[in-house]
Amino acid sequence: MFGRHHKHGCGDWRMGGSEGRGPFGRGPGGRGGPFGRHQGGPFGGRGPRRFDPGALRLVVLGLISEEPRHGYDIIKALEAMFEGTYSPSPGAIYPMLQMLEEADLVASEADGNKRLYRITEAGTSYLTENAAELDAIKEQIRHVSGRMGGAAIGEEIRELGWMLRSKLRGGEWSREQVEKVRDILKKAKRDIEDL
Repeated sequence: MFGRHHKHGCGDWRMGGSEGRGPFGRGPGGRGGPFGRHQGGPFGGRGPRRFDPGALRLVVLGLISEEPRHGYDIIKALEAMFEGTYSPSPGAIYPMLQMLEEADLVASEADGNKRLYRITEAGTSYLTENAAELDAIKEQIRHVSGRMGGAAIGEEIRELGWMLRSKLRGGEWSREQVEKVRDILKKAKRDIEDL
């Protein structure tokens, strides 16, 4: 039914086909289990560095099945799911939504200056067929978020970065203050590395 290949910056993936690969470029029971070639869970590595694209597509489809969502809503829902330990970029989410739409798993409609995404009948069928895999991904997300979320620092890191950029652009600090901030950041980096 879905035999197309798409490349939109999120990796090669297929919707079905004769090679036994699933719709997100993974073979059933292949290396790394439901996450394809990756063996580090939904993040696709040894740690929470980057969410595996195949797992992320399935989670995003699951979120859209709960209720129609804008791209921004999906990003915020993922942040909440990960308790601030992971936040996808718009550059990862919007091409993915286009891929899902081209695969007929979601449909979109204009909603002001945004697009609202709804799951299709094919998308619902696909989620039903892969419910166990989605449950496994969600369980791994809960595990990682529970381990890291107690000190969910993602929001603090973003706010610190925003504040530093704002201060530097605004020219609010003298040269001496900038040097002091640099020393503080260097010390903080060393202290964190030594934990």
